[in-house]
Amino acid sequence: MSRRSLDVVGTEVIREHAFGLAEVARRVPLDTPVPSCPDWTMADLVWHLTEVELFWTGVVANRPTGPGEYVEPARPADDELIDGLERAATGLLDALAGVDPAEPAWSWGDEQTVGFTLRRQSHEAAVHHVDGCLAAGTDLPAFSPAFAADGIAEVIEVMLTGVPEWGRFERGNGVIRLQPGDTDDSWTLAFGRMIGTAPESGTEHDLDALDPVDEPPDATVEGTAADLHLWLNGRGDLASLTVHGDETLAHQLRDIAASL
Repeated sequence: MSRRSLDVVGTEVIREHAFGLAEVARRVPLDTPVPSCPDWTMADLVWHLTEVELFWTGVVANRPTGPGEYVEPARPADDELIDGLERAATGLLDALAGVDPAEPAWSWGDEQTVGFTLRRQSHEAAVHHVDGCLAAGTDLPAFSPAFAADGIAEVIEVMLTGVPEWGRFERGNGVIRLQPGDTDDSWTLAFGRMIGTAPESGTEHDLDALDPVDEPPDATVEGTAADLHLWLNGRGDLASLTVHGDETLAHQLRDIAASL
């Protein structure tokens, strides 16, 4: 995890947003629909973050061997869900307390450190706090430009780009750039396909993929880092941003992100 990530993610971020979701959930009926998560209610949203935090608590506690024989918890009654989320968040925070982010720990990504969990769970809690606010009709949490930019970087670096050793990237058509107006960051990505056969399962893959490039884009999406972050994660509208060039590439990028 980069030095910049360490400066903007951490246990206080997880605390703010996990407990922020719990607070918002207490304001509305638990059967309130969550518009940013189709088919979910507030109860489903609360339970999802609870499950995620319980899982990663186990990962950190059992480091570096991984989740092992992880047993999925049973979903409690609705009237116990919010308290359960707060307990899960507290458990994750306790597990992370005082641990060096560089310490080895399992993850599903390339980075095998506690820092992966710290970063991923900071952004996981933040995005789901946004979901809760959208459902409740309350103001969204404010993301600093640096935190939002790190969220964009994490989506691109961890989820949207990178090819396993057994795969290859085949370049397609189109290059898009994301350009926040309130940080010095930018990300330029070429569209293509990830093709290959996974050696362990024998499964053949032919998937939409992206690859970082250093060349002029066919489309540039500009806005604040926070608005770009929300849009890329499916929690904001493209209308809040400015697109120069081929707007269809912006929709294509969002569709790829939504498929993950």
